[in-house]
Amino acid sequence: MTGSDEDALEQLGRAARALRVDGSFPSDGLDTIVTQAVETVPAAAWAGLIELENGRLEPRATYGQPPHVLDQLQQKLGAGPCIEAAREQDVVVIDDTGTDARWPEFASVAGQEGVGSMLCAPLWVDRRRLGTLSLYGDTTHAFGDAERRLATLYATLAALALADGQRVANLTLALDSRDLIGQAKGILVERLKITPDAAFAMLSQASQNTNRKLVAVAEHLVSTGSLD
Repeated sequence: MTGSDEDALEQLGRAARALRVDGSFPSDGLDTIVTQAVETVPAAAWAGLIELENGRLEPRATYGQPPHVLDQLQQKLGAGPCIEAAREQDVVVIDDTGTDARWPEFASVAGQEGVGSMLCAPLWVDRRRLGTLSLYGDTTHAFGDAERRLATLYATLAALALADGQRVANLTLALDSRDLIGQAKGILVERLKITPDAAFAMLSQASQNTNRKLVAVAEHLVSTGSLD
């Protein structure tokens, strides 16, 4: 193992330790990954991380200005290397933005931003498509096999971070929903002098009758006092 390989592994380990100190990912975990990726891969001048959310790619962390511009452009075009990597779950490389013909408009703007080449690594956990980690070089042909391997490792860390964040968000939503439904049941129990089970049955029936989610019915009752 060369000295550069050892340095790269140490940087990767530092990023991993920073992310999992207390068993959960800190709020700046994605920024840590992006920054460490640029510091670890000499050919990378900039980096960006985008999350696939409801069919759209949403920027979550960037290092440098070009990722901001190019992420927005891909959203506008609905196509580009990051979108391709996320959809196909495979690494996508542009060796030379001046000659790449797959996404001509994107490549042209990338060249104007000083990007000579780029590498997009997909983020996924349990076959779920989560987004991409992209590295941008200011020279052509900047990314070879070694850079590809490192990018894939950092993409794995990023995927774990995103999956953890989604898990926490879903748990919070579930707890909030349970609280709302509990409040709505309490209102009906107090108002109609019925059992909690009967109150839940009323909420469920209102949900079916109005074709709304149970939590939406509960929220409406709590805020307006009405089941209609």
